[in-house]
Amino acid sequence: MTPFQLFIVVSSVVTSTIAEPRIDNEDGSLTTPQIIVKYGYKTETYRRETYDGFVVEMHRITASPISGRFHPSKPPVLLIHGLLGSSADWIMTGPQNGLPYLLSNLGYDVWLGNARGSRYSREHTYLTADMKEYWDFSWHEIGIYDIPTMIDFVLKTTKFEKIHYVGYSQGTTAFFVMTSLMPKYNDKIIKLHALAPAAYMTHLSNPVFRYLAAHLNTVTSLVSALGVNQFMPASPMFPHIASAICAANEQQCFNIMFVLSSGEYRNLNPQIIPILVGHIPAGSSAKQIFHYAQEVTSGHFRQYDYGVDNNTEIYHSLDPPDYNISNVHAPVAIYYSLSDQLASPLDVGRLAQELPNLVSLNQVTNPSFSHMDFILSTNAKDELYLDIIASIEADTRHEQRFNSTH
Repeated sequence: MTPFQLFIVVSSVVTSTIAEPRIDNEDGSLTTPQIIVKYGYKTETYRRETYDGFVVEMHRITASPISGRFHPSKPPVLLIHGLLGSSADWIMTGPQNGLPYLLSNLGYDVWLGNARGSRYSREHTYLTADMKEYWDFSWHEIGIYDIPTMIDFVLKTTKFEKIHYVGYSQGTTAFFVMTSLMPKYNDKIIKLHALAPAAYMTHLSNPVFRYLAAHLNTVTSLVSALGVNQFMPASPMFPHIASAICAANEQQCFNIMFVLSSGEYRNLNPQIIPILVGHIPAGSSAKQIFHYAQEVTSGHFRQYDYGVDNNTEIYHSLDPPDYNISNVHAPVAIYYSLSDQLASPLDVGRLAQELPNLVSLNQVTNPSFSHMDFILSTNAKDELYLDIIASIEADTRHEQRFNSTH
């Protein structure tokens, strides 16, 4: 064990005496800021309007019970959740295991973003969530509007020129959209830490997504006819229904909750179920789901396919344009697993080959590590987070040396 890893372990032990970090069922009924405060950390909430009128909310951890207020010389870290998630995803495993807590313990200024349509970012300046027009977005819009808005605000607030970025699943998709279409944002990133990156989806093995992709025209027509614009929105009734199912059958509970990610979740502690049902799913547009399904059948990482006639009008071509991965020149570290049914190792490998500035390709050693394990496994700290933190620390020291000489 390195001195750095030893510090993390000691920090976790100290936290247990300061903030009683044992996860309890109450966390499922609290908001992200309330959970953060409960464990002795300090937090601030910010809401910013995007170019197209959505209001995105960010939760910032400004102080740790171990290290105090964040160190002003350390660049901020922005974490972006996956599909159907929210900022809560990063902290549900508690202060001993959650990546934001571990970073805060080391003196980092930690920001947790929330994409449009999720629980904390459902407002719009002139649309409401019961309107069809409100839900006419995919992860494309998250990439060109939400993420740039968050990054610019973090940089403006902290006075830094660059940030660390940690993206999980859709959080990586949106990043690749942003940096491929708006290359200037590459220069605002110290490094992207891409957890279970989702770009190419050809070899995805998830049965639900494969079925959806194979019958996409029928499903989209049916959804449109029924007026279903959002997918699995956060509902006050869901925790009660899910809790009843989970009490009877834990595995069935996981299958229902993670229907779109699937897999065998051998690394999830069943005791976390009451917390999960309070935060997952946090909601998304149906269009986000359909856009991913299009990637499965097309074999491309490209913009939304509206059909030949509409594509000709919108894109001036029969097919939607591909995202130009060669524009993503920010440093990228990829973390993937062999049992991930959404981010297939073959698709991740294709992405890795096309990225112009891939600095590391890291396979999780645990062969049973599944898609949701990247954020919810109790083993994620040892399997994943300690390496990410070590990388962030090394990059921070490099940035500090570079800034001190210029």
